[in-house]
Amino acid sequence: MVKSHEKKGNDSIRQLDERLLELSSLFEISRSLTASLSIHSILENILRIPMGHMLISRGVVLIKKDPEGDYVLEELKGLPRNLIGKTLTMDNPPSRALLLKDIKDPDDWAEFFREFNIELVLPLNSSQGAIGIIGFGEKIGAQKFTERELEFLDSLSNIAASAVSNGIMVEEIRRVNRNLDRKVQQLNTIFDISRELNITLDKKKIVSLLSFAVMGELIVNKCMVLMRKNQEMELLVSKGLDAEIDSGLSLCEIAEPVFPDESPRFRSFHDLGLKVLVPMRIHDETRGILAVGPKLSGVPFDEAEKEFLKTLGNQAMTSLENARLFEEALEKQRMEEELNLARSIQQGLLPSELPQVTGFQIAAQNIPSREIGGDYFDVFRIDEDRLVVAIADVSGKGAGAALLMANLQAGLHAFVLTGIGLQEMVTRINDLIFQNTALDKFITFFIGILDVKERTLSYCNAGHNPPYQVTKKGDIRELMTGGIILGMLQNVTYETATLSLESGDRFVMYTDGITEAMNENEEEFGEERLQSLIRSDTKDAASMLKRIIEAVQSFGGGAPQSDDITLVVLDIL
Repeated sequence: MVKSHEKKGNDSIRQLDERLLELSSLFEISRSLTASLSIHSILENILRIPMGHMLISRGVVLIKKDPEGDYVLEELKGLPRNLIGKTLTMDNPPSRALLLKDIKDPDDWAEFFREFNIELVLPLNSSQGAIGIIGFGEKIGAQKFTERELEFLDSLSNIAASAVSNGIMVEEIRRVNRNLDRKVQQLNTIFDISRELNITLDKKKIVSLLSFAVMGELIVNKCMVLMRKNQEMELLVSKGLDAEIDSGLSLCEIAEPVFPDESPRFRSFHDLGLKVLVPMRIHDETRGILAVGPKLSGVPFDEAEKEFLKTLGNQAMTSLENARLFEEALEKQRMEEELNLARSIQQGLLPSELPQVTGFQIAAQNIPSREIGGDYFDVFRIDEDRLVVAIADVSGKGAGAALLMANLQAGLHAFVLTGIGLQEMVTRINDLIFQNTALDKFITFFIGILDVKERTLSYCNAGHNPPYQVTKKGDIRELMTGGIILGMLQNVTYETATLSLESGDRFVMYTDGITEAMNENEEEFGEERLQSLIRSDTKDAASMLKRIIEAVQSFGGGAPQSDDITLVVLDIL
């Protein structure tokens, strides 16, 4: 009887010792778990402590990663480390501790654990719901888990769930902080680069700053910048690449980052080792491409890095566009200066005053178009009895046409002073123009020599719009005699003609800026309208000139003047 009481007492003491051991183990686990905020350390202690106390052969911890029910193996012991990261989908995870041998219905998640010889699974449940699964293998010696051990491990899972939840939260906070730190660094980089970009209009410097910023921030060793030119891409910079890309590829439609290894269209970029193509956009239009190689760390580009590349690329594109507009402004200014020079040359070659001759009236006017053309007229004395009346139209526009007109004017004045005849004079002028111009440059030219004493007009028409002679009776005659336009062929013989002048005769000389003037319906003023005007009765040459010019301008309406207008009217009194 005494021995029976002693045995019961010993059993009670042993049970009490076991309880104390369990409590001390739970206390140790709780202290270990709460002592660290590292999720890795927490998961390691969840397995290490119970496995050491109970001599368990293996253990795993899976953490729920998304609401869809995907669990990822985050920590293990007694199993190969390469299993970490393996994913398990659990639609109906266990809500309490379960021995796999007690699960009768087939379940994919149970088979997952059986594959790794896991015998016991315990849920990690926090206030937010299921956050993970703990799994333990058999005990060394193939001993079965007792009810007390199961209770102990169930208590462990409850304690661990809170620690794991805190660890996940801390890890998320650290991840957010890391991302914020990286964002701050990227924003500082963008700010610094933007400041540098805003103070330069050098296109080469802009793309150099962009490429070095990208390579330095993301730690890559390959970078390429292309900019749209017409509908193709022009290579601006290539760093770390041995070959050039086919810039003729259609890249303008790219609106979001593209990965060349995912699209056969961009295989050439992939072959060069480029990993991402980022559009450089302005005004919702892709104007350039920033192509970047892999990060030296081997880690893929994440969303934050792609956003960084887009922001930096767009900022650089704005600077490149400003540089382009600045270059265009400089070019426009240069062209404007050239046009002003041409206008000055052109206007300087035209007579500022017309000679006054008894028995004759002369009126002339030149109205330049928006662009510099090559219209020319001249009226000057040879001697007391003779005057030169000339009109010409030089092909082309701009300073080139004005300079060619200057050549004509200088040649005309020089040859007139030599005293040679009209026919030889025009021939020499033609040879001069031929020798000093390209084949695509030429001049239509009409010259008349008015003899005020003999009252005659000798003339030669070198391919110019035929001037009109209007008699007192209203008959119209075109002055056609002459030859081909100046500057086309050398050693050309020109014909001349001499007209006797009578009181009431009127001569109208013009350039094609009058007859080819167009209205808003793209209709030309034409020769018929001009002939109708010059038949009308006006009291003097100046009135006729004014009437013709007003008619042409009225006909044009709102249409811009596309060519110079030059008109000379000679009345015989």
